[in-house]
Amino acid sequence: MTTPFREEHFGPQRILVVDDEVSVRELVSESLSYIGHQVDLAADGLDACEKLKTNTYDIVITDMDMPRMDGMELIHHIRQHYPHTDSIAITGHATRYKYVDVIRAGAADFITKPFGLDKLEAKIRRLLRERYLRSQLEELAIRDPLTGLFNRRHFRTILLQEAVRAVRYGHSLFLLFIDIDLFKQYNDKEGHQAGDLLLVELGAILQQSIREHVDSAFRYGGDEFTVVLPHLNADQVRMVVERIQKRYAALDATPTSLSIGAAQFRYLDGNVERSIEDMIQRADMAQYRAKKELGGNRLCLEGDTNGSLEAFGVSCPESLQSVR
Repeated sequence: MTTPFREEHFGPQRILVVDDEVSVRELVSESLSYIGHQVDLAADGLDACEKLKTNTYDIVITDMDMPRMDGMELIHHIRQHYPHTDSIAITGHATRYKYVDVIRAGAADFITKPFGLDKLEAKIRRLLRERYLRSQLEELAIRDPLTGLFNRRHFRTILLQEAVRAVRYGHSLFLLFIDIDLFKQYNDKEGHQAGDLLLVELGAILQQSIREHVDSAFRYGGDEFTVVLPHLNADQVRMVVERIQKRYAALDATPTSLSIGAAQFRYLDGNVERSIEDMIQRADMAQYRAKKELGGNRLCLEGDTNGSLEAFGVSCPESLQSVR
């Protein structure tokens, strides 16, 4: 559920003011600084492009008539290369630049000289409300509404990012597939509300058991969850799983338990996408075997051919190891 917009949702904005007239850009800068924003200045479009390369801006306020690169070109450039930066266009030629053309180019708003600074402030406040609503919609698009975890769509996005990093920097990457054993029986006996609550509690356990801003947990669908674990070795993955299992057991949600499959990322033939699909398939198969072949309530880790995952102990069929 979204929360109402309040000014405190956004602190001071990082704003770039672009105008070839020194008096205009300094006046606008002083006014924006007075109401709490952090302001940088650029003399024209090319100057602004250089600043955009080395700084992150929330809003760019740009004049339209400038030498070297005009405002329309700059707005196009921002839209193409900095999609999270909004633009407000300023012009003294209302007939030369039509509102609809400037908006189509990528600007969030348009203001005509001469203008009062209260009018500019009002447009910025409106833009902040729009940015807030966009952020809320973006969050809803990647979150599971029941558990609050990332959803299956965002799982693919994050897994691709982490796989690319693993290839580039040579660090390890593990994937967990987690399924609740006997969830249907629990749901039938305790009711759907209790079943939903159990899913929420498992989501919270996953969040509590992994590293904030490093690992990621997802609701994959139904009673199936996934966890992406970069920078860990096999023993450390086992520790994460043990934390999850211990906390879940403390719920005393009889007769349920967790079957967990794990696989390590392997870079295949220079193809990241195929390597990701391979890891997903291996983790999913490991989870299936933990559940169906080993009786559930287990971790089953797909092992490398070099035996580097011997720490997981008990042998599983076809080079899988398990922990109970």
